[in-house]
Amino acid sequence: MKKKISLDQVLLLLILLVAAVLRFWNFWQMPFMHDELSALARTHYNNIFDEIYFGVAKYDTHPAGVQLFIYYLTKAFGENEMIVKFPFIIFGLLSIVMLFKISKFWFNASVGLIAAAFMAVMQYFVTYSDLARPYIAGVFFALLMVWFWSNYFFNDPGNKKRYLIGYVITTACCAYIHHFALLFAIIVAITGLFFLNRTNWKGYLLAGLGILVLYIPHFQILFIQFGKGGLGGSDGWLGKPNPEWLLSFFRYCFHYSYLMYGLGAAVLALTIRFHSHEIKEKQKFRIIALVWFLAEFFIQYYYSLYVNPVIQFSTIIFVFPFFILFFFSLAGNLSSTYKIASIASILIIGSFSLVVTRKHMDVFYYQPYQQQVLNTYKTLDLIGDEKKATIELMIPPLYKEHYFKKYKREFKSLYFDPFEGKVDTKAFRKLVNEQTTDYFIFGCPPLEYLPIIKEKYPYLITKEEGFTYSYYCFAKQKPINELHEQVIYSKKMEGFVIDSAMEFGKEFKEKLKKMVNSRHVILNVSAQLLPADKASNPSLVIDILDNGKSINWFGADYANFNTKADSSNTVYLSRDLTDFDFKNHPDAEIKIYIWNRNKTKLVIDNFNIEVIRANPLIYALFEPID
Repeated sequence: MKKKISLDQVLLLLILLVAAVLRFWNFWQMPFMHDELSALARTHYNNIFDEIYFGVAKYDTHPAGVQLFIYYLTKAFGENEMIVKFPFIIFGLLSIVMLFKISKFWFNASVGLIAAAFMAVMQYFVTYSDLARPYIAGVFFALLMVWFWSNYFFNDPGNKKRYLIGYVITTACCAYIHHFALLFAIIVAITGLFFLNRTNWKGYLLAGLGILVLYIPHFQILFIQFGKGGLGGSDGWLGKPNPEWLLSFFRYCFHYSYLMYGLGAAVLALTIRFHSHEIKEKQKFRIIALVWFLAEFFIQYYYSLYVNPVIQFSTIIFVFPFFILFFFSLAGNLSSTYKIASIASILIIGSFSLVVTRKHMDVFYYQPYQQQVLNTYKTLDLIGDEKKATIELMIPPLYKEHYFKKYKREFKSLYFDPFEGKVDTKAFRKLVNEQTTDYFIFGCPPLEYLPIIKEKYPYLITKEEGFTYSYYCFAKQKPINELHEQVIYSKKMEGFVIDSAMEFGKEFKEKLKKMVNSRHVILNVSAQLLPADKASNPSLVIDILDNGKSINWFGADYANFNTKADSSNTVYLSRDLTDFDFKNHPDAEIKIYIWNRNKTKLVIDNFNIEVIRANPLIYALFEPID
C-alpha cells in the first residue's frame, strides 16, 4: 500500500520548487563574481601541493576545503559557469531541507515550513546559493552538523554511534570550509557540554578528539593565513562595523521592504496567536538558537572593533538560519488553512520583493568583469574596426582570458590593475595624449581619469552602469547621438589670483543638501592653475564640514597634473558621495578652495564645480536601491 503524501510534504516540495526557480533562473547565463574568478585563477597549478600552498595558504584567507573542491571539479569538467555553480545551488536547496528537518525535530513542522519558506525567498540565501564560494556549502554542513548533534543528545536512547560519526565528519567539514563555520562549530561543541551525562560524556569527548585529529593537516595553512593579518587592519579593505550594523543586516535580509517587514510581523503574530502548548518543553531549543546567533555575532563584531575588521553579511550566514528558527519558534501545529496561507504569502511576497523591490535578476546577472567584456564586443561591433579604439578595462589578465575562451573572441587592451590602489593622473594624461585612435573605451575608471579622457575624447557615445561597475566609450568626433551626464548642480567661479603672501584663495561654500538630490551623486571640481614658481605644488581641496568641524578632506596636488611645464595645467578632483553619511550629517557643508602651500603667486582660471548623477546600482546587491 502506497504511503499517502502529507500536506507538510506537499508544502515543502512547493517551497523547494520556488527556491529552485529563483536559484536556477537563467542558469545558462549566470555570471561569475569577482571572488569566483579569483578562485578559478587559483586552480591553474599543476599539482595539489602547489594548489594548497599558492592557491590556498599564500593567496587566500579561506580554508582549503572549497578551493580544493573547485580545483578537482574544474580539472574534471572544465570552468563553465553552470558546471562550477551547480553543486553550490544544490547545497542551497539541501540547506532548506535540513532547516526544515531541524525545525521539525526541535519544534514542529509548522515552524519548519515557515523557516524553510523564508530561506527559500530571501535574497541573502538566493545570492550565496548562486556563488561557488564557501558560504552556502558552509551553511549546509553547519545544518547537517546540528542535525547529528541534536539526534545525539535529544533523540530516543539507542544506537547513537552513527549520529556521533556524522557529527565528527560534518564538524570537520565546517572547519575545512570557512573559519566562521568553524567558529560556529566550536560554539555548538561548547553548548553540548551542558548536556553531558554519564551515558554520553565519553563518546562526546572522543568525538571532539576525533575532530581535532581530522583538522590537524590544516593547522599549517591556518598559521600561514593568520600571519598575513586577515581582511581588515591598516592595510585591509574592510572597515570597522558601525553601531547600526546588525539593524542594517536585518533590513537587508528582509529586502529593505516594508512589505517584507509587514510579512515577518504578520507571521510572527500568527505564531504567537497559535502558539505551541509545549513552550516550556521546547524552551531549551529557543535559548540554544538565540545564544548561537548572538554568540557568533558578538564575537565577530567585537573582534572587528578591537582587533581586526572581519564581520560582513556573508560571515553571519552559517548561524543565521537559527535566528529565523528562533524568531518563528513559538508556532504550534497550525491548521491546514493557516499553514497554506502563511507559506503561500511568504513565497509570493518574498519572490515579488526579491524580483521587483530588490531587482535581483537585473543586478546579480550583470557582473563587472563579464559586462566590461560584453560591452566592449558591442562597442567594437558598433565602431566596426578594433584598431580605431583604445581599450582599457579593469580586469586582471587571467579573468579576461576566461571570457576570451568563453566567447571565442579576443581584443587587445591596456591593463589597469584594480588592486594596486594607485591613481597616477600624470602618467595617465601622458598615455591619453599619445593615443591616435578615434575612440577611448574604459571600464571602471577612477573618477579623476574621466575628465582627462575628455580633454582629447570629449564626446560620450556609450555608457552602462551596474553592480560595482561603470563602462564608457568616448569619441574624438561629435556623434549623431551623443550621451550627456545628468547634471544636478553647476557653478562656475570667476578667475582670480592668489598673492605670494596668501596661503588660501577665494573659497566656495554651500550646504551639501542644496547641491544634491540623493546620495548617488558625484562631485566634480576642476581648476586651471598657473603658478609663478614651477616647483610649487598647490592643491585643489574639497572639505566637508559639520558644525564647522572637518569630517572629510580631499586634495588633488598640482604636481600630479603638471604635464605642461611652461603653461597652466588643469587639476581635477572628484568624489563619489554614495558612501557619505547623509543621515548623521544632514547639515553638512561643502568648502572648496585652493591651498597655496608654498605661498607663491598663483593664477586660477576655469574654476568649475559640478554635481552629476552617480551609479545608483553600485552597491545594489547588498544595499538599498534608491
